[in-house]
Amino acid sequence: MNTADSHNHLHFRDYRGDREGVLDRACAAGVARMLLVGIDGEDSREAVEVAGTRTGLYASIGIHPQNAGVFSPRDVFSLEGLAARGKVVAVGETGFDLYRTPQSEALQKELFEAHISLARKLSLPLVIHDRDAHAQTLEVLDRCDAWQLGGVFHCYSGDVRMASRILEKGFYLSVPGVVTYKKAEVLREVVRLCPAPSLLAETDAPFLSPAPYRGKRNEPAYMIRTVEEMARIKGVSPEAMGEQVLENFDRLFLSKKRENEGKMEAC
Repeated sequence: MNTADSHNHLHFRDYRGDREGVLDRACAAGVARMLLVGIDGEDSREAVEVAGTRTGLYASIGIHPQNAGVFSPRDVFSLEGLAARGKVVAVGETGFDLYRTPQSEALQKELFEAHISLARKLSLPLVIHDRDAHAQTLEVLDRCDAWQLGGVFHCYSGDVRMASRILEKGFYLSVPGVVTYKKAEVLREVVRLCPAPSLLAETDAPFLSPAPYRGKRNEPAYMIRTVEEMARIKGVSPEAMGEQVLENFDRLFLSKKRENEGKMEAC
């Protein structure tokens, strides 16, 4: 199987002792592309640096909404310099987290709007974090005319109705290991009804390990279980689902790079 992990944090300290082994296992499992996603200024720099160590690794630069109040829109704009490095293919993760940090909603909105401005300046897609904030997230995307930038709702947690609206706008939905959990009926229904060309898959490593690894540190090699579950839901082979996810990853994040650099390399 060949596939892609659209969202992880392999640059976190969780992997400092065995990152090379984690990457080797991912490649052996067929995970040909991986997006390392930054959550603040220094963390984004580390994501870019790790992405630069291998082919098939890319980075997204951003400040997580939970960090609103610690960082300002000015800090978001300061990330622009990182984009000069060829491995930066997206802006985020950005959006709202009203589950863990509801008290900073106004500040989260300011950060989100700054990310949209940065993405527009850099002509890069957005990586959206939306937790317990569906209405707020859609309102900002509508008001800022940000749909035209393209992007993905990472770790999608909405229902089918919301998914339909997002897909109409041309954004992608990324499916985490949660889809393998027994109580994830709504997410499985979203996968069933969503056109395959609009689906991505992710680990969000080190979080959200799929069954049977739930409770353990997640890593990209485990996302094969997620792709297999997506394939079962869609009624296709795991190989076909994996290739579709890889194609979708390339279309969203790498189409402009492919035009400039030719065929993309795997890890």
